[in-house]
Amino acid sequence: MKIFSDLDTKKRFMKTGLPLMVGIAWAPIIWMVFMASLGPVLFKITGSWLITQGGIVLLVLLATYFLLKVFHRIGDKFYSKDE
Repeated sequence: MKIFSDLDTKKRFMKTGLPLMVGIAWAPIIWMVFMASLGPVLFKITGSWLITQGGIVLLVLLATYFLLKVFHRIGDKFYSKDE
């Protein structure tokens, strides 16, 4: 069973779909790290777990976005078309 019909479809998926899947896979891990490190501090400041969770979710989305951008730039340096 062949998933991709041709090489161009595979390359398009690798450029667009793979970073999205990596972001989805790493978001829970980043959430656990942020929740363990920043959760108690934010809870003491706000006094509400709902507000703390909302803040952590926003921080996780931002961190995931920036990490994917950094990895994309690093990948472009190694796999540029100039080689």
